[in-house]
Amino acid sequence: MSYYAEKYFFEDEATIEANQRLSEGKLVLDWFDVDAEKVRVVPADWQRGLTYDDCNVGRYGWDAIPENVRGSVLVPGLPDLGYTVNRKSEVWSDNCARLYEESKSRRWAPAVDIDWERVRANPLSPACTLAMRQLCTALEEIALGILEFPGRWVFWINQEFLELKSLHCAHMIDQARHVEVFRKRAMTIGGLGRASVAIEQAMKEIISADNYTAGAMSVYLMLNSLVLGIFRTASSVSDVDAKMFRLCMQDTARQVAYATGQLSYFLGQHPVKASLLHEHLDETEHTMAGILAAPELVEPLIVLAGGGTTDAEVARGRAKVSAMHHGVIDEYFERLAAVGLSRRGRSRLDEILV
Repeated sequence: MSYYAEKYFFEDEATIEANQRLSEGKLVLDWFDVDAEKVRVVPADWQRGLTYDDCNVGRYGWDAIPENVRGSVLVPGLPDLGYTVNRKSEVWSDNCARLYEESKSRRWAPAVDIDWERVRANPLSPACTLAMRQLCTALEEIALGILEFPGRWVFWINQEFLELKSLHCAHMIDQARHVEVFRKRAMTIGGLGRASVAIEQAMKEIISADNYTAGAMSVYLMLNSLVLGIFRTASSVSDVDAKMFRLCMQDTARQVAYATGQLSYFLGQHPVKASLLHEHLDETEHTMAGILAAPELVEPLIVLAGGGTTDAEVARGRAKVSAMHHGVIDEYFERLAAVGLSRRGRSRLDEILV
């Protein structure tokens, strides 16, 4: 163990006496008079229920971070839990509480919200079946990588940012759903396809950023701009699978919305650090090029978009996927520009457009 409590409770006299006293029903009740701010929160919308926005009051609200400790009164002896991300500007976005509430209200379950009987009763053509199997395999790889990012950081983020930590847990649940639904879809048509070296190498670099802000920008904004484009394209090529991709889109869109808000907040507090973020993107945007060139991802998408593997079908699919490439990069640049990071003329991503 890396941390030991200040006392060994099995042999601590105060602990033994407290257990004895409580077992006899002798209460002290000194916590009745704790000097904490008194509030009475109510829902702004009773149909929607009590949200984190409704609880953003006084010292309990995120507006008080970081100057004041929120909520409970601290007492001597509380341990240092080892948080390394302690600045509000490193993680905060003004929309994170609302995104958390939305993630709960729009939750879905792959086991029952996808019509698996309809999927079984409406098989794709043989070529498109193989393409869907491989596409789902690649998308599962990407979802597993994205899931790792909040899992890596949620422990290190100070518990004062409880709304943000809650949102990270929701992000993990979202990605777990994506892993589940793509794996199940592949297994309905023969099992998983081939893993991609390019995708997994790119994912490893993206999620290994040295600091949280750079990592969130790379994963939630850069990578997810591509993922949204893939979902959008795939949802338009198969009526049977359209709902699956649309549901995944709404989950991914929340992550993009958080990343955009977080970058805006960070740069609002530290405008001089824009150059550091540009340098991070200079180093990591090549991973997006690698994923966009991964045959295990792009080829099945072309086959699905074109409806098959004949010359005419491949040409039609390639045109749709090429349009997706342009749209993804344009949207990515637009999102960055909206928060003050203009990548036009600096990024090399334009070089991969054909």
